[in-house]
Amino acid sequence: MTKTTIASVSLALALALGGGLSACNIHDNTATVNIPDATVNLTTTADKEDIMPTQAVPMVVDVKNVTLVDPAATPTPAQMADASHLVFTLDDESSPPLLVTAETNVSVTIPAATKAGPHKVICRVHKHDGTPTSTMVELDIMVKVSVTTTTNDAGTTTTVDASVTIEAGVTTTN
Repeated sequence: MTKTTIASVSLALALALGGGLSACNIHDNTATVNIPDATVNLTTTADKEDIMPTQAVPMVVDVKNVTLVDPAATPTPAQMADASHLVFTLDDESSPPLLVTAETNVSVTIPAATKAGPHKVICRVHKHDGTPTSTMVELDIMVKVSVTTTTNDAGTTTTVDASVTIEAGVTTTN
């Protein structure tokens, strides 16, 4: 083979491989990764059955077999394999995160537009690169909304508690 032929074959191979790699979009992958023996638990001192929109709910996260590293920090070489952080969402993980942190004592603020009724705060461990893991916990809460309405022409107002009560609990998956 001549140098020109080798260069042509090399260029064709590079273009073919480069084109194949550009078709792979690993960032849209919605699969989760498993961290062996990782666990997460979530507790709160707040009354889970009486949460209001805009309320900052104190939470304590207990994480095992995971190294929490601030998402804005660069993990050390020793932390690279299991560097992770926590992502909190309300009801649905496709909604914008309420909080992204490596802290274990946090306050999660319930959005102002949250409607009265049962909701769940989801806390999932994410790898440092943002990939969600299978390690997560859900904390059931009851959001109550008070609405003030004018009831007559004299300006008398009545406050209505527009809430529903259910038993609060915690569900953990790994």
